[in-house]
Amino acid sequence: MSAAVEQGAVDVLVVGAGNAALCAALAAAEQGATVLVLERAPESARGGNSAYTGGAFRVAYDGAQDIARLADLSEDELARSDFGAYPASQFFDELIEMSGLRADPDLVEVLVNNSFETLQWMRSQGVRFIPIHGRQSFVVDGKHKFWAG
Repeated sequence: MSAAVEQGAVDVLVVGAGNAALCAALAAAEQGATVLVLERAPESARGGNSAYTGGAFRVAYDGAQDIARLADLSEDELARSDFGAYPASQFFDELIEMSGLRADPDLVEVLVNNSFETLQWMRSQGVRFIPIHGRQSFVVDGKHKFWAG
């Protein structure tokens, strides 16, 4: 165990370095806590469930201007991309379906309805987001058409 933890110099101990853990660490630090993050996975296996999603996040959004609020995109990148929209109702339905109808609808609603604001907060904390052109889009009429939020 860390000497800092043993000496009580840490207010919050976060175990793991996946997205949820790192968000908890950021939130605690934002409130003035001294935070220590412990991760035992080798560097190549870090990131929690992100290893299974390729680092992708689903987020409810209304269109390209919302995506531009989350990611640094040039005017050219915006012009060459068709982000469509991913309404909260679609995100909700897909999460319920992917769970085999086992997900708690109240919790899914909280996740979906706060998804955009959460990513905006993460961005304000220094997290950078980029569209995954190679995995989440295909080219149609010269534009990258994205799917799945």
